[in-house]
Amino acid sequence: MIIFGEEARQKLMEGIDLVADTVAPTLGPQARTVILESEKPIIINDGVTIAKHISHPDQFVNMGVKLMQSVAGEAQGYSGDGTTTASILARAISKRGMEMIESDGISPVKLKTELDVAVNLVIAHLMEKAIPVEDNETIKNVATISANNDEKLGALISEVIERVGKDGVISVQEANSIETTIEVVDGLQIPKGFISHLMMNKKETAECIFENPLIFMCNADIRNAQDIIPVMEIALSNKRPLLIIAKSFEGTALNSLLFNLMHKTIECAVIPCPNFGDEAIEEMEDMAAILGGSVYNVDIGADIAEVKFDDLAQCDRVTITKASTTFIGGNGNGKEERLSTLNAQLENAPNDWFVDKIKYRMGRISGGVAVIKVGGATEVEMMERKERLDDALNATRAAMQEGVVIGGGKSLIEAIPVLKDVEGNTINQGSKLLQYALRQPLQVLFDNGQNQNKFDTNNLHPITFTEGFGYNALTDTIDNLMESGIIDPVKVTRSSLQAAASIAGMVLTTEVLVGADEVLV
Repeated sequence: MIIFGEEARQKLMEGIDLVADTVAPTLGPQARTVILESEKPIIINDGVTIAKHISHPDQFVNMGVKLMQSVAGEAQGYSGDGTTTASILARAISKRGMEMIESDGISPVKLKTELDVAVNLVIAHLMEKAIPVEDNETIKNVATISANNDEKLGALISEVIERVGKDGVISVQEANSIETTIEVVDGLQIPKGFISHLMMNKKETAECIFENPLIFMCNADIRNAQDIIPVMEIALSNKRPLLIIAKSFEGTALNSLLFNLMHKTIECAVIPCPNFGDEAIEEMEDMAAILGGSVYNVDIGADIAEVKFDDLAQCDRVTITKASTTFIGGNGNGKEERLSTLNAQLENAPNDWFVDKIKYRMGRISGGVAVIKVGGATEVEMMERKERLDDALNATRAAMQEGVVIGGGKSLIEAIPVLKDVEGNTINQGSKLLQYALRQPLQVLFDNGQNQNKFDTNNLHPITFTEGFGYNALTDTIDNLMESGIIDPVKVTRSSLQAAASIAGMVLTTEVLVGADEVLV
């Protein structure tokens, strides 16, 4: 089946509305939660997780749902937060844009082009207004807001960052008690992830997590299944998961490993070496200082077939994603010796590039990993708190990268004047469309809050147009938001707008929907 024109756009809009209506109540300090059906029902207010669970039996409406899932995913992937704001903006741009196309006869292509220009103007304004994050109080405020105004979680995140530094590694785990605790342990993180999605054992979080794994580190190109059998046999005989770090892993070796994974013969994952050439060996030696074991350097004649149990590194826990691997705990005792070696290399570094690289490696070795163990009275409460903590951590990291702007939807309201000329006239239709959309997150905050004063974006209190002032949804008052600590990371606000405008612009130029059962000859 194929549908055209207005009918196609209305179907898309129905799916877009469905997602936006579902996630909108989760925005702001007065946010509500959503319960997701599963074996154990999940109570959550995380926009991207909610969006992923939505579907519609009508395939054309479901296309709109999937586009909104893409919006949330893009925002989440880039900044780790802001998915609900992105969904609200995407719905606003799509809905009002369709109305302009149908009623005013505006060219969809021209409207999208003007919209893209307007978005760039707003982003430039946000970057100009960004305030660097330089103190723990600001970090605490950002974390608190992102954790659904949970001051305890905000203070906890601030404490963790103070202990491990702004570039420190932070891991969030489930606790076995009601209390949420912090522990700093030996460990490190490298920017390499699993080589195949089939290695994930936590599908819901797209992760591979091993407890008490064995770790084999080498700089070999492993292609033959026979080459890796000795290592796999050690893991199997000790009933331990296995992580292989290799220069490359392909051919019959990969096929054999995936076959055993699918048949649950062994728990195993493979990640690439953390660098190339001699630097790969150096960085794996750094890892061995914390994790123990030996690095098999085939360049000097090491034979994988001769590997023994004591040659394998060990740690308490490893978490592998598509982009990174985090090791927690370690069996090594060579940290001090390795730091001494690196310090000697630092003194003989030929240039500033090597100095910076060695300092980074020394910081990674000595910094350790902060483990936040999230507790709760029930498993459902614990998982909900863990999701909020993850969002808050992502938002905090984003804030430290690009700074913060005024929160509560006010930064978007304050950007509206850049879409007008010196005489206060709207520049073009794309600017007019974006002006409408920029007001909508604030409108949702009005709707979700007490709003006893019946504020809305068409009848704003005059003071809300004064720089720094806006609606405090927690107290239902007009406040100086900066002084009240209501701030948002620039990176989150920017990525939300970019993701929303990108997908919504495509929706506006859509003319035909082709169903999955349609066969074109």
